[in-house]
Amino acid sequence: MKRHILTLSLFSLSIISGFGQTIKNIQARAEKNKVIVSYDLVSDNEGQKFTIELKSSIDNYVAPLKEVSGDVGENVSPGIGKTITWNALKEQGNFSGSVTFEVDATLTFSPLTITNPTTGSSAKLGKTMDVKWQGGDKTRSLKMALLQGDNTVTEIPSVGSSGSYSWSVPKTLSKGDNYQIKLFDPSKPNDAAMSAQFQLKKTSILVYIIPGAVVAGAAAFLLLNNNGGNGAVDCNLNPTDPSCVTDNGELATPPPPPGGGN
Repeated sequence: MKRHILTLSLFSLSIISGFGQTIKNIQARAEKNKVIVSYDLVSDNEGQKFTIELKSSIDNYVAPLKEVSGDVGENVSPGIGKTITWNALKEQGNFSGSVTFEVDATLTFSPLTITNPTTGSSAKLGKTMDVKWQGGDKTRSLKMALLQGDNTVTEIPSVGSSGSYSWSVPKTLSKGDNYQIKLFDPSKPNDAAMSAQFQLKKTSILVYIIPGAVVAGAAAFLLLNNNGGNGAVDCNLNPTDPSCVTDNGELATPPPPPGGGN
């Protein structure tokens, strides 16, 4: 009879963090020819999905272990008390020594979330507003709709998938409150993301008002310049002015220039 020997003297599991999630509280125990690894996958977004891999020091963490089951592989959701069962004897055969394990988590899906506009923000009619979002399928172009309450005001068939779209707010829209942006994959309309409520405002128009006193002062300045600066008419410049014509219709002798010159 062939005898199978499996001796695991040490379990030292590394904690892999990233993508807004943390793997922690890792524990391992041997049960006959299998190893049970438990862990907590903590994320700030419960809708995210991860690919979980269990690796070991047997091959210097090059390839994930194959004879595994439980909370491992694709589409693993965040949660407490996740477990992986490794059929060590089936995959490794006879073994004696120390083994170090590594649990890797790779983010594969994150729900669509709109990060801008934010609560209490506003946009101006005729201007642009940057719509920003995270998550979703990066290979799919999204559709955008503007809602006010339960009513769809306008739609944009495609805003891309880059996570940002510069939207030119039409001037024809009405100013008001309770507006929201809706983003969704046209093939999955029920998985839409809604923004926080924001306002639409009219574009401000700058009007420059010249005070009345300034206008009056400018007119007086022009009048003084036309009259030589002293109120008298310069007949050399205005020979037909009534004050420059005598009773018999002849031109009056121009007054001498200032200073007594000829």
